[in-house]
Amino acid sequence: MSGVVKKRISIKKIAVCSKSMEEIRVDCEKWAKEIKRDYKPDLIIFIAKSGFLFAEPMAKVMGCDLADILAFREASEKKDKLKKIIRLAPEKLVLQIIKSPLMYRFNERKTKRNVCITKKFEKETKKEHRRILIVDDSVDTGWSLQSVLIKVYESFPCAEIRTASYSVIGYSRKRVTVDYWRYEDTIILTATSRKSKEYEKFIDSYKEWAKDKKYEKERA
Repeated sequence: MSGVVKKRISIKKIAVCSKSMEEIRVDCEKWAKEIKRDYKPDLIIFIAKSGFLFAEPMAKVMGCDLADILAFREASEKKDKLKKIIRLAPEKLVLQIIKSPLMYRFNERKTKRNVCITKKFEKETKKEHRRILIVDDSVDTGWSLQSVLIKVYESFPCAEIRTASYSVIGYSRKRVTVDYWRYEDTIILTATSRKSKEYEKFIDSYKEWAKDKKYEKERA
């Protein structure tokens, strides 16, 4: 359950656990009911694509609209090489990499995030939303969420905006406040990872939602 944010900026020992799509769905439905008692949004905006896995069941429980937004770093040669290593490396080595505090301190230097709104997001700006919940899968350094918050505040100046992340790394708290979280200083391995056996199933579900007939066609 969510709690009062403590101003800690150091990284504890990072834990790791795995959850299936079904486990995430059930847990996020329960989480949404808990949040709903404190805050009931009329729009959920998730950071794509990973945020969809968590936001979609939450939106159903809360009975609200759902839209996506993109936040990403510019591609670089070092980043591309790191991705290739992670994809090919044994799982034990990958876990050691993502658990290391050095990983977060390396990402800390990459402050710039490009934020791109989608057709669904743009459509929602034409409505008078009063309460918006931004949902992410994990807030690590906080740069992505901070950039998204700026864009959402610009797009919905009259709305009350809160944030939720399934997992929060304490290191991010020197930069951004997360109102609701499920896990702290924990890496959750889910279907959003390319190494997951459920990755294709997750992508298919995201694409199916993205082509919903009541919206215009999404970006390719």
